[in-house]
Amino acid sequence: MPDVFVSYTTTDLRLARYVHDYLQHHKLNVFLARVSLEPGSRWTPVIWAALKSCPWVLFLASEAACKAPYVQHEFGIALGLALGGARKTIIPVVWDTDPGKLPGWMNRFTALDLRENLPAQLGPSLDQLARRVHAAKQEGALVFAALAEPVNDFETLAS
Repeated sequence: MPDVFVSYTTTDLRLARYVHDYLQHHKLNVFLARVSLEPGSRWTPVIWAALKSCPWVLFLASEAACKAPYVQHEFGIALGLALGGARKTIIPVVWDTDPGKLPGWMNRFTALDLRENLPAQLGPSLDQLARRVHAAKQEGALVFAALAEPVNDFETLAS
């Protein structure tokens, strides 16, 4: 299961690939359509399944991406899942537009604002994101272990 879903428009593919590779280097499983889709696969159900399963969704929210129908669809799906109770952290990432000008519901999420100096800010921001994702995964594993522990005790007592 992917940890992070990266939504982007093909105009921003170079940055999307950089984000993908950087987070992969941090040992995160990252879904990026251009890299993650197998040749010949029906991409719509694969993308929707990845969106559904990923707890972290990054929207590379350039001006071009905010106008792209597929990016808007992906955001709508992620938002719907979050409003429906799914654990989702949705982060718009901006570098060429004001976060207050993000369309619709996207501007209701605190954006990662890299407008001042994208090259200098990107690495440290992705490092921090990777730490947050790993911490959330660890917390989830601890909760699962705590929930499973009584079952193990019961099984021991029953033997």
